[in-house]
Parts: sequence; structure tokens; C-alpha cells
Amino acid sequence: MRYAVITDVHANVFALKAVLKEIDELKPDKILCLGDIVGGGAYPDETVQLIRKRPDILCVKGNHDMFATLDLSRLPSVDTRIKMFAWQQRVLTKSAKAFLEALPEKLVFEDCGKKIVAFHYPKNNRGRFKDLIYLPTEEQVKSLFENLEGDVFLFGHEHTGSLTQIGDKFYLNFGTLGNMLEKDCAYYGILDVTEEKVVYKSLICHYDDTIPRKRMEDIYALLGIEIR
Repeated sequence: MRYAVITDVHANVFALKAVLKEIDELKPDKILCLGDIVGGGAYPDETVQLIRKRPDILCVKGNHDMFATLDLSRLPSVDTRIKMFAWQQRVLTKSAKAFLEALPEKLVFEDCGKKIVAFHYPKNNRGRFKDLIYLPTEEQVKSLFENLEGDVFLFGHEHTGSLTQIGDKFYLNFGTLGNMLEKDCAYYGILDVTEEKVVYKSLICHYDDTIPRKRMEDIYALLGIEIR
């Protein structure tokens, strides 16, 4: 089967629309979204509603999606992240919150005899996401995924992405779709799984991010958050 893989959309509906247009032309069998649909960006509800309209998109829950429905009252309101989470909760509709709350933590399925595991990021034995490692080495990948069974691991969370093959196992993070690490660039991937082999490709969708950048800056200024 052919899969399109997206992750870390971060409430950037402009990037999502542009990427989905390209993905539709590639005609995948399924689209896998690896979490952080919301958080950080300016269009959380619009982004969720667009995904909800697409039955071909299967999603898992990221840490930002979790905070969209979490009780924030006991958390320090001076934390800039909490300010953004609180704003996000105010603008999300009930249907969007219900969708995010119901998301599974991972998807596990088989294709052509290969076990595919899709989640936001590996967790430790306390059920929390492991410490983020940027551009992990092979040894760090082995440590991140130790004791996890599977042949193809699809994950996000680390926005720059990393594509690692160790033996006959694949650890694929295609990078952030919506976090605007580089101007006018949204990242996603294509994965083809057959009886003979696993083939993957990282892709960049170019779009105009002027409006979402400006809107995000305006919201951060309103909330008193400094953009770094």
C-alpha cells in the first residue's frame, strides 16, 4: 500500500491545504497524521475541521493535542506555553475538542507481512514522551525505540525530521508540516510497502506562509508571548 505521512501540523491550515492538494495527486491509499494537529499556530479549529472532513486521514494524538482538552487550572499561567494552550482551548469548538480527545495514542497494523507502528514519539515507562533528540544517531534511535516491536516506525515531534534504516527496520520522521521552520516550506512523506521492499521519500510542499506567520505573530503579541 501507499501511505502519505504528515505530522506536526500545528494549527497551520494553510500548509495543510497545500500539502493535501499535492498528496491527492499522488493517490495514496491512506494518509497517516502523527499528531500535534493543533498547538502553536493560529488556526486550530479550522485545521481540525479540515482533517475531520477527510475519512482517508488516520490520526494519532500528540502532546499539543492532549493539552487542547487538559485542565490547565493547576498549571502555571505565566508559562508562555500555557497561555497559548489556553487561547487554543478558547477558540476550539466542542466538536474539535471531542475529536482530539478521542484520538488514539498509536496505530499498529500489518501490511505485506510488515508491522507498522505509527505514533507521535516513543514514551518512557512512566507513560511520558521520551526526551526529544534532534537528528538522532543510529545508537540514539536504537535507544529511543528499544523494546518496541515493529518493522516500520512512523513518528514526529522532532520537527527537523530524520530517516533511519537499521538492518531491515525503518524509523521515519518526515519533519513538520506546519511549524514553519523554513519560509514557505511544509514537509511530508510518502511510504510504499510491498512484499519485496519498503520505499520512502521525503517531500517539500512550497506554499505562501505570509498570512499564517502574520496571524501567529499577532496572536503571540496579544498574549504577551515573545517569539524566539
